[in-house]
Amino acid sequence: MTMFAELYALATTTTLTMVVSADEKSGRLTISVLPKPKKDVGEPALTKDLTLTATPEEFDAGFLDVLRGYREKRESLMEQAEATNEVLDAARSASAKKATEAMTNASKSARAPKSASDPATKEAVADEDIGVAKADENAGVAIMPGESLQLFG
Repeated sequence: MTMFAELYALATTTTLTMVVSADEKSGRLTISVLPKPKKDVGEPALTKDLTLTATPEEFDAGFLDVLRGYREKRESLMEQAEATNEVLDAARSASAKKATEAMTNASKSARAPKSASDPATKEAVADEDIGVAKADENAGVAIMPGESLQLFG
């Protein structure tokens, strides 16, 4: 692959900015390839720049290989980030489903009629006037006929 084909492959997943500067005294170049994420905004490792300093001859000999390695590592990180995001999304969905089920079960159990052997139910039935709620003097809460007070539900 040529240098521009490699840059093209890298640019398909991120917008790139390249900065090239020269130091006349040392005869060296510094090249920075700076990715600006498109779809991988939340992954800091994918925004890590590639900055190299070498002579023009060293760049001619090895820049393409370094660029290829950078792209491959970046792709690997992107795949890992996507896989992690899929796992987190699945866990979030499972957690939401469990919470919904727990709320539904709690709601059902709160509405379920108490058994006749339950002392609170016997007391409520014995003391109730039809259609009139019994007041719990200790809590100041009205208890409807057939219901019991659950403090730590």
